[in-house]
Amino acid sequence: MNKRFLTGFTLIELLVVIAIIALLMSVLMPTLAKARKLTKAAMCMSNEKQWGSFFTMYTDDYHGSFMPSRVTGDWRDDWWAVMEPYYKDRSLLCCPMATDPDKNPWEGYGNYGTWGPTWFPDGFYGSYGINAWVSNPTFNTGETYGSDIRDAGNPTKYWRSTNVKGQSSIPLLGDAWWDQAWAEADDLIPSYPGGFEGTADDMAHFCLNRHDGFINMLFMDYSIRKVRIPDLWTFPWHRGYDYEDAPTEDDMPDWIKKLY
Repeated sequence: MNKRFLTGFTLIELLVVIAIIALLMSVLMPTLAKARKLTKAAMCMSNEKQWGSFFTMYTDDYHGSFMPSRVTGDWRDDWWAVMEPYYKDRSLLCCPMATDPDKNPWEGYGNYGTWGPTWFPDGFYGSYGINAWVSNPTFNTGETYGSDIRDAGNPTKYWRSTNVKGQSSIPLLGDAWWDQAWAEADDLIPSYPGGFEGTADDMAHFCLNRHDGFINMLFMDYSIRKVRIPDLWTFPWHRGYDYEDAPTEDDMPDWIKKLY
């Protein structure tokens, strides 16, 4: 009668296998994390593409005109409130990289922060912001929207409808830590990604490092593309945009200089 000997892994062999698995995981984890970021960036672009469809439907219904604007101070004139009948699914207000309503940009969550629901009624929150110059507000003589929004009461600056030239270069909606911005070339530049600099920092609302040095931007022709942070100052945000006031590379903080 032959004896049968049962064999198995020794402790040393088992430890070697565990070490190899741990090594492989350490190599793969950064790749997987990068893949997740790329997936979310693609989902973000898909969201913005849908917003292009919503704006198309809205402007078709209103003879080419865009929505009003919170120049009046009434949140019901905000784009996300006016256009809710078109999009319905509020999750589309958020970039997939920034979906937590409790991450306030003033608490250091600028890159991945959301506006609301602390600031806005009915539970609205999101992480996309509109170029507030793309709107069709109604003005009374001398009306302005607060001293902190410079010249927002100037009716000549607004892109009121789709009937304009150069739509492919006019920003409409993009990754942002606030829901809208009256961007100017000489706005304060944030000292860190997603930074809040106070009065006259509307351009900073879009100065995020949300997608590895880029943000996703929907333009007035409803095209979507990645935009480098330094390139934000190269677009005609409004009809009177002064390119001569735009900062140069030397004016930029180090975190933006690295993105040139």
